[in-house]
Amino acid sequence: MVSVAFVLAAKARVADAYNYNASDFATSVVNYVKGNGVGSDWISKASFDDSTTALGRPTIDTTGDGWFISMDYPVPVVPCYAPSRSFEVVTIGKGGTLTVKFDHQVGNDPGNPYGMDFTIFGNAFQLAGGDDGWSNGDPTQTTMTSILFANPATVSVSKDNATWYTFSGPEASDFAPTLGRVYDPAHPDGSIGAWNQWWGVPTDPTIPLSPTLTPLSLGGLTVAQGAQLYGDSAGGTSFDIGAVGLDWIQYVRIDVPSGAGAVTSVDAFADVAAVPEPASIALFLTGLSAAAAVRVRRHKRRLRDVREN
Repeated sequence: MVSVAFVLAAKARVADAYNYNASDFATSVVNYVKGNGVGSDWISKASFDDSTTALGRPTIDTTGDGWFISMDYPVPVVPCYAPSRSFEVVTIGKGGTLTVKFDHQVGNDPGNPYGMDFTIFGNAFQLAGGDDGWSNGDPTQTTMTSILFANPATVSVSKDNATWYTFSGPEASDFAPTLGRVYDPAHPDGSIGAWNQWWGVPTDPTIPLSPTLTPLSLGGLTVAQGAQLYGDSAGGTSFDIGAVGLDWIQYVRIDVPSGAGAVTSVDAFADVAAVPEPASIALFLTGLSAAAAVRVRRHKRRLRDVREN
């Protein structure tokens, strides 16, 4: 007999593989005004003012810092180790602004997971506890605190880049930190190095996290446990377009007040994917069940042949 657990496990494994589609993300920068306090990449010395880094998907793997982590191989982004290179994020700066555009209408869809419609990825990160600074090692051995380092800024949306509607909250580049890869020690991705024993396929930026999660939710968890809370999601800060009374938008703007205490860095903007229709799910599960049934029949046939011989 094929168990439900087998079918659901198979479904979960298939769902892990996100197929990149550029239209899932902001595709063009409409306006970028560099504010004050924009720094430089301490490794390359390049300024964090390349606004095109906010296009496309959020960072999957960053680099080592040259101190605690070698720069010789990719380093998966985890909640306590954020993207921080000049080719990964753009810093808006105090008094600055960034406006991006999707190549399609991003709808207010109550059927989306948690009712969320788009997600902004920044470089917020959760502080590791004690002397457990992240070294890109075994994620079961590093514990996170409930302290979040973030650079929040105001988010507004528009249909036409003329009339804008501003969210009262949440803010850009706030909770949750980005997770670049699914925690999957049973299927580690060897393409990033033989050292990798824990991180599987890239996460899916179109899946939002539950809005009930907060920095407190990650406090006391190991990096592995935190990643398991994310599941296939890449994290980020998600927004419900309905909160500002719109049915769709195509432009997103982030403004950093001149008197802000942070300069705000941004990595990506993603359109949340709709939950599959029940009929599609049923068809998918039926297909899996049929495939499993074929395997069972083949196994029984082999057993019968063995007995007869």
